[in-house]
Amino acid sequence: MRLNIKQRDAIVETFIEVFGKGEIRLFGSRLDDNRKGGDIDLYVIPASRNHLAENRLIFLARLKRRIGDQKIDLVIAGSEPRPIDLLARQQGVILCQRY
Repeated sequence: MRLNIKQRDAIVETFIEVFGKGEIRLFGSRLDDNRKGGDIDLYVIPASRNHLAENRLIFLARLKRRIGDQKIDLVIAGSEPRPIDLLARQQGVILCQRY
């Protein structure tokens, strides 16, 4: 996993602040230690579906303040499974799970 401890901690802290409960996973190219660069692909399964658009923007703004201006893709679990949901659930690594 190509995230340092500061980045992982910032992701988890921001997730808890903004979403409270649910699950956040890292997926995509940052899971491959042999690659370089790439955006940070995050997948959130929120415990509540209230204010999702607003929470998504707040999460991204706060996280960028903490880790710097990096390309971050935040995918929020859909109510109906999409291909991206299946990929993130199968290949993603859980960073935080709170219920």
